Amino acid sequence: MEPQFSFPFTPYDIQKKFMSELYKTIDDRKLGIFESPTGTGKSLSICCGALQWLKDNNKAIIEDIRKQISDFKEANSIIPDADDWLQEEYTKIKNNQALTSLQLKLDKFQQREQYFNELQKRVAASIANLNKIDHYFKKNLIDDSDKSNDKNDFDLEDDLMIDEMEAKDDDDLESEEPVEESDPITKIYISSRTHSQLSQFVGEIKRTNFNNNIRVVTLASRQHYCINSAVNKLKHVNLINERCLDLQKSKSKPTSTDIDGRATKKTKTTSCTSCPYYNQGNITKLKERLLVDVMDMEDLVKCAKILKACPYYASRMALDDAEVVLISHAGIVSSGARNGISLKLENNILILDEAHGLTAALENAHSAPVNMKQLTAVKLYLKFYINRYRAKLSSRNLLQLNQIGFVVGKLVGDLKQDKTQEAKIYTLEDFVIKTEIDHLNLRPLVEFCRKARLAPKLHGFSMRYSQQELEEKENTVDRKKSFKDFLSNMSKKKEDRVEEKEGKEELKPVPSGINQVPEISAGSGLYALLDFLEMLCERSENGRVLVQYGENAQLKYILLNPAERFKDVVQQCRSVVVAGGTMEPLSEFKSLLTTDVVNIVKCDHVVPSENVLGVCLSRGPGNVLLNFSYENRMSKALLDEVGRILRNICSIVPGGIVCFLPSYSYENKVYEHLKNTNVIEAISKRKAVFREPKSASDVDQVLQKFASAVDAKHSEHNGALLLSVVGGKLSEGLNFSDDLGRCVLVIGMPYPNVKSPELQEKMAFLNRATAGAGAVYYENLCMKAVNQCIGRAVRHANDYATVLLVDERYSRTHTITALPSFVQKTLISNCSFGQTISSLAKFFAKHKNKH
Repeated sequence: MEPQFSFPFTPYDIQKKFMSELYKTIDDRKLGIFESPTGTGKSLSICCGALQWLKDNNKAIIEDIRKQISDFKEANSIIPDADDWLQEEYTKIKNNQALTSLQLKLDKFQQREQYFNELQKRVAASIANLNKIDHYFKKNLIDDSDKSNDKNDFDLEDDLMIDEMEAKDDDDLESEEPVEESDPITKIYISSRTHSQLSQFVGEIKRTNFNNNIRVVTLASRQHYCINSAVNKLKHVNLINERCLDLQKSKSKPTSTDIDGRATKKTKTTSCTSCPYYNQGNITKLKERLLVDVMDMEDLVKCAKILKACPYYASRMALDDAEVVLISHAGIVSSGARNGISLKLENNILILDEAHGLTAALENAHSAPVNMKQLTAVKLYLKFYINRYRAKLSSRNLLQLNQIGFVVGKLVGDLKQDKTQEAKIYTLEDFVIKTEIDHLNLRPLVEFCRKARLAPKLHGFSMRYSQQELEEKENTVDRKKSFKDFLSNMSKKKEDRVEEKEGKEELKPVPSGINQVPEISAGSGLYALLDFLEMLCERSENGRVLVQYGENAQLKYILLNPAERFKDVVQQCRSVVVAGGTMEPLSEFKSLLTTDVVNIVKCDHVVPSENVLGVCLSRGPGNVLLNFSYENRMSKALLDEVGRILRNICSIVPGGIVCFLPSYSYENKVYEHLKNTNVIEAISKRKAVFREPKSASDVDQVLQKFASAVDAKHSEHNGALLLSVVGGKLSEGLNFSDDLGRCVLVIGMPYPNVKSPELQEKMAFLNRATAGAGAVYYENLCMKAVNQCIGRAVRHANDYATVLLVDERYSRTHTITALPSFVQKTLISNCSFGQTISSLAKFFAKHKNKH
């Protein structure tokens, strides 16, 4: 029977097709690749299709249990055959056991339903009070922003010195016992690239009829959810995690010594040193509110501040009872992240939206960069740390700290080689031999640092003491040793000063100041180093180390085939669906899903084909061949052609024009040339000109000004021109519908730098597996970025826009087939400038007459 979908309005045919195919894919326990162009209501279709299946499945499970119970009761009511009474009795006992088990299952479902009905009533009563306390929200929220400074934050750690590690002591690790659940709730995990995109899913769920009877939880890290300003100001996610755990622990050591060796008395941690938001009663209330009301991250944080409860732990607590779990790609693709939040994928459904970013998320999750500044900070403060605590550390701990120091020293020494040297790629074996750390067993060192929680202690140490203070303290301690040593120091004062000066020049000390925060945290640097060393420990044949020298010196672990780490996810889930606006090349997603047996669904655009005009422009107004390859793009002839093209397009296209350029540096070059040749001045007489800002915080302001300029019909301007960058802040997730985006230009083809050692290694790896695969991969990187830009314009059924691809290479057959299908339908390839202008003029004249 065809499922009936609850949609907030009459769905388009393609939306019906999307929901039906999604429902069928999940029901059949299959894998799916779904393509639905941006602007076709994909997110809403995902929500309605998947949630309808969830409700129908839960209903079917209960009906099936009831039918089985009825069948067993009927079987037991049959009068046994006297000739075979023993077999009949045995059968009856087995039936009763099965009947009891089924009845227990049914009771659990009914109890769960009853619990949530009561929960809704209880929460509804409390919400009535919460909604009346705006003044309470303003006056009584805990404002802890001024309660502590950097120094006091880490004074609360009581002791920066690492403790003696027992062989199997894991008290200092975050280990939460998994909750056994015999009958878990079937869950739908919806994943997207960013948290703002996940919030859009929450908005879509609120539009559906499921809004009042679905339990939705958005998972995020403490970095996103922490509302304790004394903790979240640490910025680095690992430091925030460690500090949060510190505040939950009760420390009861009677005495210890401070950094100068003085005894200090310790008492048990009291409420004044614990997190004010870590209150189980309040967290439970927030969890209940979260399960009843569909809330996005912003809603949850706001509610958490009112209830004075931690949103991170409330969301974790609500996870078992949730039916829909929203999580970023990063949280899904990393096995460490999944284990950290006890994510249960077995027999559940995973839907990955914005799947064009999935491969990049996998690569990021399995790479580990550590730069020179981080390594230098670790080396410097680890040296001081060892000197301060040398006398108090056990020989075992001291040995391991010295070994870590040795490794850091070798890595820094390697990066300090000739700064003009080009970046290089090494196999793991070659790298450890080159850096002379091949004789060390790195895994126990990494485990020691993790277990001893060295990173947060080193961070606290670097926060509490500036480099100059530490050097002065070392000199002071040395002079206190004895009168004889004092006299000896006096006689060698001049010599010591020279040595000290040389040492300081090498270490480049920070300016003097009390508790001055270093530019790079030694703690966050150590986390990066440990991640890097952990990857080295795996000794994967597909692992490589990129060594980059010079000003931006860094080491970076690269996993050439991160897709193999996605197999576990696919094997555990009942069904996996990847969805996006453009899912070409399909081969990439088939390899991620590790099978060719995939349900592939391609939906047309809701916009009619006559509302879209695609043009591949090959020659400019001066009949110059338009080829913006890296070698050609800076030529004056091409830059002049860009100016002429923009001037003419701005005179024909009404409303907003968004022009995408391959990089920030090229955008700057084009803008400066247009400004110097007075093209910007000429365009400004017709359209206001805006540029994509480099700072993310300025994006909203620029977009508002752009929208205002487009909407100002009465002014002398006829819309606005926005110069943007492919892969920048405006090429994904933003909506240039209607007059905001009547024309999208993409100038040049945004190929990544083919000379990049990392890219060359990746292409060579692919070519070893399949001849020509590297070139295909390189082409796909470019076209995926172009397709994201194209998707910004046409956003609904009545919208209309033109897509102008400015480069003769766009007219190649394999490039055209990589474009979105809705553009291909009306695409005019290999166009001269005269043909292009004529086609644009006719297109806009036709649509002007319609309105």
